[in-house]
Amino acid sequence: MKKSILCKILSVMLILAMAFTLAACAAKPAETTEPAETTAPAGTEKTEEAAAQPADESAAEPVELSILTRYGDDTDVNARVFREAVAAFAAEHPEVTINDMSVTDETQFNNLFKTCMATADIPTIFMTYGGGNLKSYADSGLVADLTPYLDADSAWKDTFNSTMFSMLTFEGTDGVYGIPYAAYVDSMFINTKLFEEYGVEIPTTIEELEAACEAFMAAGVTPLPVGDKSTFRGGHLFSLLMAKRTGEDLVKKLASGEVSYDCDEVRDVLTTMKDWADKGYLGDSITTLDGEGEVQLFLTGQSPMIYRNASFISRVVNEMEDNSGVVEMNFPYYESYPQYKDMWHGGSSDAFSISASATDAEKAAAVELLKYVTQMQYMQERNELSFGAFVCVLNDLPDLADQPSVTNDLKTNLASASGMITEPAEYDTVSGLENTTRTAIQAMWAGESVDTTIATIMEAKLLGE
Repeated sequence: MKKSILCKILSVMLILAMAFTLAACAAKPAETTEPAETTAPAGTEKTEEAAAQPADESAAEPVELSILTRYGDDTDVNARVFREAVAAFAAEHPEVTINDMSVTDETQFNNLFKTCMATADIPTIFMTYGGGNLKSYADSGLVADLTPYLDADSAWKDTFNSTMFSMLTFEGTDGVYGIPYAAYVDSMFINTKLFEEYGVEIPTTIEELEAACEAFMAAGVTPLPVGDKSTFRGGHLFSLLMAKRTGEDLVKKLASGEVSYDCDEVRDVLTTMKDWADKGYLGDSITTLDGEGEVQLFLTGQSPMIYRNASFISRVVNEMEDNSGVVEMNFPYYESYPQYKDMWHGGSSDAFSISASATDAEKAAAVELLKYVTQMQYMQERNELSFGAFVCVLNDLPDLADQPSVTNDLKTNLASASGMITEPAEYDTVSGLENTTRTAIQAMWAGESVDTTIATIMEAKLLGE
């Protein structure tokens, strides 16, 4: 199977080299024609006859689409398969010219994206993480409402897990402003062999986790190293603990301003995080170790625990010399708040929106492209490349015939999830609040107080409103 996948990747790279050209952001005056209803079911492979004929007259007209994503190369599974699907679509639709502006680096992407939005010079299709920022763009009329296209093709619409639209629809703003493509969940990975070696009990609660950390510390082992030089690591731990402390309702109230960041729940979580750092549970180089260094400590058997995205399973399978003792588990919960024990940090991540200023022909072609890349066949390919640990935005993704036991752990535990939250700042319309929160947590771990951390976040939110 590896050989066939390699061949497929090489052929895709060749197609991409011929099909993709780079272009600047391009926006055109919007038109208002409603999409025609689609009768063919989406999410299935096209027949040769269907591929040979356009769905309607407008589809045969020459049209240019610009795309801005973080899928600038094939290093990521989601990126690799997306680029493969786009190349296949381009080959089947010679009337569509695709100008790919994508970059892999997060900072480069954010800078380019902000420039496009600030100048209203918006790519036809652009990647978004949804949430408050997307809502502000939708309220400003920069993003197309995709409801008419989803309603016109109910078969396509119904293939999606409806929860994946939670960050793409907004209270007080009618419409659907993105199509989900990738999702994530963070949980805990445990090396049971290290727990057995040091006689430590595997924790299910926060209190048991702290007892396990104390036992490892007494044995000279750093229990839960965190590489917060990559500041998302602190942001993700904050979200995991918030999910276990308060659930989704209060997180949304933080965004709306109904509840202040100086509330008991946020203070409890930040206090926990600072205590863990001060006691050495998270290592003695939190702010200088990066995320990859943290990963290597686990993969080489030096650390017994790590919290990571489900996609980490592929690295456990591929890179760990002895992964037989690795299990996945729901992140521990607070004994005092058992009602939140099945809340998770996760949800839809990468989604695609369409510029409101695109012409009708561009919007129609863009929707056809999004239908193409979200077909089940491409979801299955991503699942295979992820060793069954792929969190699918569609319903009814089949399990692999022979998937790793750690994948089975994830599937079983995720089935009991009662809800999910993403990073609290992602619900907020204040641009940059997520980055401010992450850097404030990093500063807290470097020595700042919990009070100062809360004040920094509150000030950024106030100035941004």
